[in-house]
Amino acid sequence: MVWYSCYGRGKPLRTAIAACCLAAFLFFGYDQGVFGGILQMPDYFEQFDHPGDTKTGIIVSSYCLGALAGCILSVFVGDYFGRGRMIWIAMGFMLVGSTLQASAFHVSHLIIGRAVTGLGTGIDSSTVPMYQSELCEKEHRGRLVSCEVPFIGIGIYWIDFGFQYLPGSVGWRTPIAIQLVFAIAVIFLLVARGCEDEAIDVLCAVVDRERDDPYIVEQVEAIREAIAIDRRACAQKISGLFKNGKLKTRRRVILAWLGLFTNQMVGINMVVYYMPTVLVQNVGQTPRLAQIVAGFVQVMFVIGCLLPSLRLDQMGRRMTMMCGCGGLGVCMMLIAALLSQKTKKGANIGAVAFFFLYMLIFGATINVVPC
Repeated sequence: MVWYSCYGRGKPLRTAIAACCLAAFLFFGYDQGVFGGILQMPDYFEQFDHPGDTKTGIIVSSYCLGALAGCILSVFVGDYFGRGRMIWIAMGFMLVGSTLQASAFHVSHLIIGRAVTGLGTGIDSSTVPMYQSELCEKEHRGRLVSCEVPFIGIGIYWIDFGFQYLPGSVGWRTPIAIQLVFAIAVIFLLVARGCEDEAIDVLCAVVDRERDDPYIVEQVEAIREAIAIDRRACAQKISGLFKNGKLKTRRRVILAWLGLFTNQMVGINMVVYYMPTVLVQNVGQTPRLAQIVAGFVQVMFVIGCLLPSLRLDQMGRRMTMMCGCGGLGVCMMLIAALLSQKTKKGANIGAVAFFFLYMLIFGATINVVPC
């Protein structure tokens, strides 16, 4: 089995796997946030007949609904196809969806494109962290998976800001089309195969050790034991997720779901999608200034991600998430209170400051939930 020969063994192979995962998360983050800047572009409004709040909400949320469908799909077919093939499938949906969005001339066309892209994003975001964690040593797992997170925030608004100076629809179609580059990069970097014998070869190649090495023997036995436990507990079936036997599977699954639910329900999607809109309508900034401020707010997210990227295994997940939820709750409460005072300049400045703090805290804490 020589599927890994183009990357070699050991560190070069681990680097290729990490690059694949980072590119996939860069695509995920870029696609999630790029539309926030486009919503303020004049030609976008002209092209789609000045969509109101309701229609804009449908356009934006179609991506999220597609992502939900992608996550659910991964639950049922993820193990059958394997991590690598699921990422291939995700990139396929994203390529089609991005093409549909970039070529859209009607709202329905755009909604379908965003839903298809979201479907790929849901598969991507629910598969890539597991793919990375399964192919790295446990001592580095938290750091490697959390290193993917800063790539979500890189370049989201700045590319929109740069292209808004171009005339006509090129200004908003080009940022959408750029997503195709990331998907193609992932496809070129992707590595995929299956079966136990081949899985052992993969493990040997990733850590650059022989089959009889004590580490390999220990890991293989641990994997076999985990599979045997899963089978005894019927965890390989969906119904097994809700059985609360010795493994406390139901409790573990509910905790995981609640953690990821919290990750999305602390207000982050409002900030990512509608930050420029909020700054224009509630703070009174010009669209151009709003784009700049939103870009710097996103930079705070990347800065915040640096701490868990370097120290997550030492920080611990539980306390990090608890502190993050408290800090984010205070920030969102103060943002809402300050934005309600539209006529007061000091209140608007304070709200913007708490947006910066919010993104810093989110990147440093609650965003590490998948890790």
